[in-house]
Amino acid sequence: MKRVDTRFWIELAVITIVMVGLGWVAFHFLWPGQYPPYLSLLLALMVVMTVAGQVILTRTLTEKFSKFNTAFMLFKVVKMFVLMAFLIVYLLISREHAVPLLGSALVLYLVFMIFESRSLNRHSRNQEVG
Repeated sequence: MKRVDTRFWIELAVITIVMVGLGWVAFHFLWPGQYPPYLSLLLALMVVMTVAGQVILTRTLTEKFSKFNTAFMLFKVVKMFVLMAFLIVYLLISREHAVPLLGSALVLYLVFMIFESRSLNRHSRNQEVG
């Protein structure tokens, strides 16, 4: 199994749609007027980084398992730095919606981190079996 499986793409689409829906409900009913303008860009950035990480780490897991841990940690560090850079730039541009964006970023990071870990774990188990 050298490619990312179809289940990953379906789950990623479902999680992304659910996050958009929850964001709409939260900022429409719970915190009206607090919607951070760049939240959709943050969501897109998280999806792109998740896809890139899944492709790179799946390939590493398939080709050279001995280098997987290094690649995994390196990717997580890069992902955190990209996310922190995005948040710092946003904080400097617009402070009025900084707290909602930081909270949203934390929730998105945790959701996508759990999703990535589950997908890689599933891929690793399927590779051992097959």
